Amino acid sequence: MDIHLAETSGIRPRETHELLSRQAGGVRSIGYTINDLNNCLRDKRKQAMEYGAAVAITKYFEKRTSENPFFQHFEDITENQEITNILWMDGKMIAAYVRFGDVVIFDTTFGTNKEKWALGTFVGFNHFREIVIFGASLICNSTIISFEWAFTKFLEAHSGKRPITIFTDQESAIGIALEQVMPDTKHGLCVWHINKNCQQKIMCYQKKGIDISGEFSKCMFKYEDEDEFEKVIKELESKLDEKDKGWIDFMYGCREKWAYCFMKNAYTLGIRSTQASESINSNLKNYLNCKLDVNRFLEQFERVLDAKREKEITSEYDMRRIVPRVRLHVPILCEAGELYTPKILELFQKEFELSGSTYIEAVDGYTYTIGMCNINNKECSNKSRQVIWNRDDQSIVCSCKKFERVGILCCHALKVLDREDVKFIPPRYILKRWTQNAKDDTIVDREGRVVIEDAMLEVRNRNAQLIREILPTCGKAAHDEEKTQFFLNVLRSARERYEERYENSSKRANDGLEDSSHSQPENSLRLKKKDGDKHSKRKKAWNENLSRRKKGNGRCISNSQPSLRSGINLSQDISEHFGCHDNLEDIHHLQIIED
Repeated sequence: MDIHLAETSGIRPRETHELLSRQAGGVRSIGYTINDLNNCLRDKRKQAMEYGAAVAITKYFEKRTSENPFFQHFEDITENQEITNILWMDGKMIAAYVRFGDVVIFDTTFGTNKEKWALGTFVGFNHFREIVIFGASLICNSTIISFEWAFTKFLEAHSGKRPITIFTDQESAIGIALEQVMPDTKHGLCVWHINKNCQQKIMCYQKKGIDISGEFSKCMFKYEDEDEFEKVIKELESKLDEKDKGWIDFMYGCREKWAYCFMKNAYTLGIRSTQASESINSNLKNYLNCKLDVNRFLEQFERVLDAKREKEITSEYDMRRIVPRVRLHVPILCEAGELYTPKILELFQKEFELSGSTYIEAVDGYTYTIGMCNINNKECSNKSRQVIWNRDDQSIVCSCKKFERVGILCCHALKVLDREDVKFIPPRYILKRWTQNAKDDTIVDREGRVVIEDAMLEVRNRNAQLIREILPTCGKAAHDEEKTQFFLNVLRSARERYEERYENSSKRANDGLEDSSHSQPENSLRLKKKDGDKHSKRKKAWNENLSRRKKGNGRCISNSQPSLRSGINLSQDISEHFGCHDNLEDIHHLQIIED
């Protein structure tokens, strides 16, 4: 059990052997060699995959469901008993989606498993503006039907709740599937990929001194007026050769999904790309590779999930332990410090500081015209904003639409509130998803059950309690033969009494289940083989471009199918990837971590 637990935790077999030998009192006391350990791991994997990947997946999901009754999984099965797509999520994912599923990022990653299926993840931001996972899927072929199935089952698992906005890459099959399944959801394209494609398409014009990339980038991030956007696009077309105009025309056709003038009113939480999902992929490459069978893939994916959740637990602990740093002790900032999480408080304080650089140009009834100065008290070229303030219901609307996009008040609105002697944030402009109490609620699943996010927490706590009680006595008794025998007799007696009282009654049932689990199932399911690679414009994943290295220069990553004789090497391959490198910065600063 310790060997299997160490492998799942990413510990190398040799390090596992050293740890257990030290625990047993030396290599001679452990009773087996490093080769025996490797053979044990190999036999375990062989037994898990004895009846194929589909049966292994079924058993894995059955185990997870027995541990957590709120675990949900779906399999897309054809008439030929072939599994083509898989979707799964646990109780924590369900609860996270209810709280933070207003904006979702969906992205697919290739080369993470032996079957070469694509891993599709649904991710978003929690109240710390950190990445949280809402669901995961394995997709055999990237077709419209497959994505429609994944989106439909995702909504079914989450009681039909649709996100307000969803971001994806430029895969046409994903866009068509979203239109069919979520027609009312705003669909945004990843501007990072668009900008990169733009640089590749028109790189030759930079040598001629024509700045196509810069102007196109302004269309994505700067131009707010649609007429101005149309004018710039026409100017870009006039500068391009006839053969390169097709790409601009294609991007113009889907302008509502990436241009700032069309996205400025969309609720995005400040997200404009899928790089939050790319951050997940950068963590995945520390655990996953194309040699993993599906059973080990699922186990290692849990490690990535646990690492993200551990980051959230640490943030929760730090938030409760450390008093928020408020730069100015004014009522509205003190209130924000008590309400918001540290990351959101930092963003709010930046807006409050910027409000000191704004000035009121004109007032017309309920409408304020707000300008902004730079540090030299000169007028900036920034566009003036119109802020409408209603004293009766304390509603405030700014033309910059920051609150509608991100969920916090902008510096222009804060200027007007200060002018109107409003010292606290109006309640309607405090989004619970950004507050410290964002998780202080009860979540109900689609069957009406109250979701217990970690159903195994009490089991793990009791297990730790038993270990803490036994281990100290083991260490003391081991120094004397008489004490050791006495303690062993006590443990054996206690075990016999326990089995007689709790386990004998269910022994027959368990034996029957074990017999059935070791028998080959009739008409067992199987995984559908991935279709041959077709011509596609999709950018290759991080590990599809890695080449095979020479022996002795590190692990080998390849898209080729490993031979059946490479079992021992595979046992060492997982364990060479441990540790987690989180890069949870503001979405505007997220960068893809490349090897």
